[in-house]
Amino acid sequence: PFIENYYVVPFILGLICMPMIAMSDLLQGLARANSWALFALAPTYLVRPVLILALMVLMLLVGFAPDARTAIFASIAATYATTLGQLIGITARIGKKIPAGPRKLHFAQWFLVSLPIFLVEGFFFLLTNADVLMVGAYMNPNDVAVYFATVKTLALVHFVYFAVKAGVAQRYAQFTHGEPEKLAAFARETVSWTFWPSLLMALLVLVLGEPMLSLFGPEFVAGYPLLFLLVFGVVARAAVGPCESLLTMSGNQNICAAVYAMTLALNIGLNLVLIPLFGLWGAAMATAFAMIFEAGALSFTVWRRLGIGVFGNSLNDDFLDDALAHFGD
Repeated sequence: PFIENYYVVPFILGLICMPMIAMSDLLQGLARANSWALFALAPTYLVRPVLILALMVLMLLVGFAPDARTAIFASIAATYATTLGQLIGITARIGKKIPAGPRKLHFAQWFLVSLPIFLVEGFFFLLTNADVLMVGAYMNPNDVAVYFATVKTLALVHFVYFAVKAGVAQRYAQFTHGEPEKLAAFARETVSWTFWPSLLMALLVLVLGEPMLSLFGPEFVAGYPLLFLLVFGVVARAAVGPCESLLTMSGNQNICAAVYAMTLALNIGLNLVLIPLFGLWGAAMATAFAMIFEAGALSFTVWRRLGIGVFGNSLNDDFLDDALAHFGD
């Protein structure tokens, strides 16, 4: 069969989490729109991972097998508990901030705006996971495990990008309405916020990558050389900042969706060609090339649509000088 049996049960169990994950994303958006950073980010990025680990340890202690099914059960319980708690907290705060009144639904307007944004987020999510899925289609589970652990080790670098992205979207929207100079200045500033910390984290991961991978098991160290190739793509993405948020918040979500569709198609095409030829190295090459293309295409689109040059801005900014000055103090 196209999907191996050992993937089916974890996949079906994982689907049970989807309603709560969707609700959590909605609640996160509501909280971010109201600048409630703690309620927006803590449940998803702090509480849920810690709760998954705690439940996993508890289940192993009471006799559950250390396999994918046990991990999925722990994830389901943690996801439901976290999302329901987030729902209670955010709805209570919204109830205090927004008084009761008549409701009106602008479905057509909402659909026309939200569909391209849905495609942007969907293509981006597929792009971040396409290489793992393609490795799973062509190679055995052991290779998938090594590659998955390797790309997830780069999460420390990705964290900077996602942290900046989560904090600047509403500011982009604010400056878009009648303040183009402030929008351009803020967009260039966010590139520095993204690039330099990402570069430092990338160097740290390259230094500590081998012992980090060895925590998964001695066989996972085989993925360490791949980090040196994958990190180029991650740093390239960081070099242009959160361009997709800039395009989306400025009303250019349609072209942004098109860019991500092209990037995803390129990624899949490269994986189809390179994985049979080079194995895990082929997947790493495809991913790095796709992220470099994504960065170039997004920065070019921002320049054409908004007249804002973001590529390379981090190299001529005062961010690093200020950081070094503070370090010297």
